[in-house]
Formats: sequence, structure tokens, C-alpha cells
Amino acid sequence: MSGIDNLHNNFFQKVFSEAANAETFLKVALPAALQNRLDFSDLTLDSTAYVSEEYKTSFSDLVVKCRTQEEELPVDIYFLFEHKSFQDKGLLVQLLRYMSLMWQRDHEEKKPLRVIVPLVIYHGESAWQIPVQFLEQFAIHEELKPFLLNFTYVLFDANAWDWQAESSRPLRANVFLLSAMMLMKAAFGKDLELIRQMFQLWHQIGFIHEKERINFLLIYIAETQDISITNLQKIAEETKLQGEEVMPTLAQRLREEGMEKGMEKGMEKGMEKGMEKGYLLDRQEVLIMLLATRFPLSENEKQAIREVTELEKLTAALKLVVTAHTKEEVLANLKNGQLQQAPAANSN
Repeated sequence: MSGIDNLHNNFFQKVFSEAANAETFLKVALPAALQNRLDFSDLTLDSTAYVSEEYKTSFSDLVVKCRTQEEELPVDIYFLFEHKSFQDKGLLVQLLRYMSLMWQRDHEEKKPLRVIVPLVIYHGESAWQIPVQFLEQFAIHEELKPFLLNFTYVLFDANAWDWQAESSRPLRANVFLLSAMMLMKAAFGKDLELIRQMFQLWHQIGFIHEKERINFLLIYIAETQDISITNLQKIAEETKLQGEEVMPTLAQRLREEGMEKGMEKGMEKGMEKGMEKGYLLDRQEVLIMLLATRFPLSENEKQAIREVTELEKLTAALKLVVTAHTKEEVLANLKNGQLQQAPAANSN
């Protein structure tokens, strides 16, 4: 998985590893007929620790368990949340392999096979083209279809999603989830107007005081949007966020440390060899800034980061900042070179 895909995956894991967010999302993404059969009051995140390391990177990002509303014979339904930011032609086989693994576990434990509803969340750049039914990938005559395996996954395409539609009403009570989904929608389309609307929403309902969540969302904006700090600050001022404490968290810090010019220079295509040192310094200072938005950093810790001269380590550490639970996770990975992902609570 590439660095940018890891970034999106980490963001997804952080957002949807909260059961309340998963529940609200299901109430928006699932067909009404299916929603009406479910008991969301019993929703839990299911452990996927039994998935072997060999397959972890290709299996579902999240599994959510809830029951149906039938009193006489309640049935557990497992929703596979599979997050995609690109066209994955192997998706259907991937889902089938995961469902087979879960059923195999049920069989070994002599339990009834669980009901599984695959759910795919897509927010990539191009229009989604993968068939939603397993059977659709076979070009065969109708007479043969009854003999083949088939299943359907639920597709939530962020590109086609309207956050202001009546169907999105459940999200209005969960501004963090709504904001995260808006940013996933804007990630590839570079939709600055959507970010502007999100800032307005923060100001209107007072979400601006949720500092930790705001920091998390702002870091994702910085990593996915081709926007200068000056323009980000301008949007904030236009949406009346300029007087709040949130902008010093990211935009003001970047400006004060003189990072904007250096970042833009370092990121230019075809950079000359003489600019490589400046790009390395940019990565060091950006890492310091992002870590400082989440955790207090001592001068010794800042200096330790500035002494790291391997670009790959710095780049990987920047991705880890989003999901790290402590600054020590990032600093330790920088030191020993074991660039592991920070574990997300209640996820695989």
C-alpha cells in the first residue's frame, strides 16, 4: 500500500473505530429496507485479531456487529467496512476471501454461519467501475448463472454523496463524523468550497472548541489538499474562524516558523539536487509542527527530529502522526527505523 493510501486508511480507521461513528454512518449508508430490520442499540466493533498477518493488509478495514430486530430468532449481522481510495479490481475476491475466513472460523467453533453484509466506502478520484455483484464479473449465459456463487456489497460513493441531503440528516448530530466524510469527499477533488462549508459549520455550532478532533481534521487537510497556508488562513477568516484558537494549531504555527515558502519550494517537480537539503529540512520542521499540535515537545525532542537525515523515515513518521496515541511512538520509530503503524483501538 502506497504512502497516500496509508494516509487515507489511517484516517478511516481513526474515524470509524468509534462505535458511535460506525452506527451513524450505517444509518446513512444502508438501504432503508435493511436499516429497518436492524437493532442498532446492540452495535459493537468486532475483533479481527484472528486474521493472519499474511492477509491483514488485504482484508477488511473494520468489522461491525449488530443484531436484527426479530425477537424470536435474533440474528447477528456482520458488516465489513472496506475502505477504498482507488479502483481495486481484486475487491470482489478480497471480500469473498474475508467472508470465507469468518465462516471457516464459525465452522471450526461449531457455530451457525454468521450473516455478512459487505460495505465498501469509496472516495477516489475516478468514477467507481467495479461491479457490485460477484456474478457480474462473469460474461456467461443466463443458464449458467444459477450454478455460480453470488453476493452483493453495499457501495457508499463519497463522490455522489450530498452532505446536505435529507438522507444525511443523522450526520448533523455527529459533526466530527460529518466533517471527516466531507474531507474524504474533498480529498481527491481538491474541493476547497467543501472545506469552506465545513469551517462555517464548525463556527456555527461551536465545534471549534473540540481541539483534539479539530487538530486531527486539520492535519488531514494539510496532507491531502493542494492549498497554501495563506489561502487556508484566508478561508478561515472568511468563515469567521480567525478569532478562534484553532488556527494557531496549524496555519499560524506554519506561518510563524516560516514553513510555507520552504514547503512550496521543496515540493516543486523536478527539484534540483541543491534543493534536496532544503526539502529535508522542510520535512523535519513539518514533523515538529504536526507533533506539537497534538503533544507538548521539549527542545531536546525537537533537536532529535532535526538530526534525522533519512527522508524515508521522516515521511513515514509524518503519516504516523495522524494515528499515534503518544509522541513516544513517533519518536521511537524515527530512532530505530521500525516504521510501524500505530494501533487503532478496536480495529484490526
